[in-house]
Amino acid sequence: MPGSSLRSPLLWLLVPFMAGIAWADHCPMSGPWIPALTLLATGLGFLGWWLAGRSGSDVFSKGGTRPPAGFSPAGITETRPEAGFHLTMKAIREGWNRATTSLRNYETLANLGWMLAMISTGLLGGYLALHVRSPRLNGAEAAPREVVVVLEAQQLFPPAPGRKTLSGLGRIVATDAHLTELIEQRVYFSAIRRISVTPARSGRYQVRGLLQSRVVAADSESAAGFQRYLESAGIRLTLTRAQLIREEQPPNWFRRFCTRTESQLEKILRQGLERQPAVTSLYLGMLLGEKAALSPAQQNAFMRSGTFHIFSISGLHVGVIAAAILAVLQLLRLSRRAATITGLLILWLYVQVTGASVPAERAFLMIAFLFGSRLFRLPANSLAALVAAALLTLWLDPQQLFSAGFQMSYAVVTALIVMSAPLAERWQAAWKPWRGLPEANWGWLRHRTVWVGREIIGAWAATWVAMIASTPSGIGYFQLFSPGALLANLLIIPLSTFAIIAGFASLLGGLCGLTGLSLIFNHAAAVLILTMDWLVLHGTRLPGVYFSAQFAASWMASAALVLLLTVMFTGASLRWPRRWGAMWWPVLAVTLILFFGVKFG
Repeated sequence: MPGSSLRSPLLWLLVPFMAGIAWADHCPMSGPWIPALTLLATGLGFLGWWLAGRSGSDVFSKGGTRPPAGFSPAGITETRPEAGFHLTMKAIREGWNRATTSLRNYETLANLGWMLAMISTGLLGGYLALHVRSPRLNGAEAAPREVVVVLEAQQLFPPAPGRKTLSGLGRIVATDAHLTELIEQRVYFSAIRRISVTPARSGRYQVRGLLQSRVVAADSESAAGFQRYLESAGIRLTLTRAQLIREEQPPNWFRRFCTRTESQLEKILRQGLERQPAVTSLYLGMLLGEKAALSPAQQNAFMRSGTFHIFSISGLHVGVIAAAILAVLQLLRLSRRAATITGLLILWLYVQVTGASVPAERAFLMIAFLFGSRLFRLPANSLAALVAAALLTLWLDPQQLFSAGFQMSYAVVTALIVMSAPLAERWQAAWKPWRGLPEANWGWLRHRTVWVGREIIGAWAATWVAMIASTPSGIGYFQLFSPGALLANLLIIPLSTFAIIAGFASLLGGLCGLTGLSLIFNHAAAVLILTMDWLVLHGTRLPGVYFSAQFAASWMASAALVLLLTVMFTGASLRWPRRWGAMWWPVLAVTLILFFGVKFG
């Protein structure tokens, strides 16, 4: 059970590290305090490491007071009669009791000391990480001003048809001497392209435009959603009315290789689908991370049904591709270690070719830590791998803590690890369609029926847990409560999984020169995508599938997520006791959140 088999000591660092990031976001600090806090965090880290070693070491061996191995008062035998023998034995027992009591007290204090030291280190580490990794402008607001900067393009958004503007995310790498505080700042830019300038990801360009310290006011629901996306990504500057003056540095060789490879893969996936541009757009969005050309009706339908995640390269896509790659390598009879290393390298290359989006890189780290246990022959522990991936992700980019993608993906995966498996076991144990008939007399049809039923029950349990875990973030970031996501994901996720597998098989066949095979799998994927589209468009018209909802206060979204995960971890640590109905605790928590903290309509 998760409460006994899943252990993750890094939680002692991760939880205070996240608290420190939130603290820094609400109470930023500058000046001489940053170096002082760095020294304090370093000292507390060494203190915690030293106390952890002392609590697990042979404390009495250095002082000469610990009895030798195998010593026990009960093992003393009388060698010759003495009048004070019984008094001597009593003194030995009392001394032994005092020594063991002192040892217990010392170990308790040492354990308490290293736990407090590590928690404090994590808290200060998170506080400092946000200041170091995400420098900001001094002051709450900066007046709009025209600037000329050198911008490194980190992400480009496809331009709308007929528009000559290009938008994306970038990093300022050079400015005039009086604007050095802007260096390393991330910005959202919207630029007018000149004919001689062809922007590309990782290229550097000289740009002139109007710099503002806040995102422009949103005048529509989609604009408001995009504004929330920029804010959650830690982007506090916008560069609008910009012009790309000239290219300072072209993309590096690796980025050019990724661009050529992506074009080749796109050509393979388009084979046979030239007359179905809408399906092709969805297909490319699922396999290569390109922005799918969804109509407003499609966007609303997939968002309201809670299935919009299938159109971005995220955990589902990277996980399916990783499993497919590993299956192919195992068919090639590679050793376990060789298959793991080769699979991770291919998966990393796939993530880079598809644009290295933040969700894709986050999913890759999760899988890399999980596969790493196989590489080093460690006991498989999904929770420990997940915690290590989250800690590294936040260290590289602390602003991800405030993004909807980070919160939803890690909350859902955590819930699946600590709650989904025991819930599925209990539900599957109740699935006994032929209780009065001995299993030996079932026959193949009954065996197959029981197996299919258990698989459906397991999928239902996973979908149920995922919906519960994603409810706070869905309301907080998208103002939607989607009960219909329970059934929608149960249908759409298997269909999208098979579509991704078909796309992977098409790419594999195309790279091997088997064009006919690519055509077959492309058409199979098209049928699956059309089925998904029809189900979602018609399913969201049913009553009760979704409700417009929002929290009464902005801080309640994070508080609700913390409460829900705390309840789940508590239930897992207690091994989900039946007598207390622990499996219903998360449902009760969500019900209380919806009743007391959410406004509908």
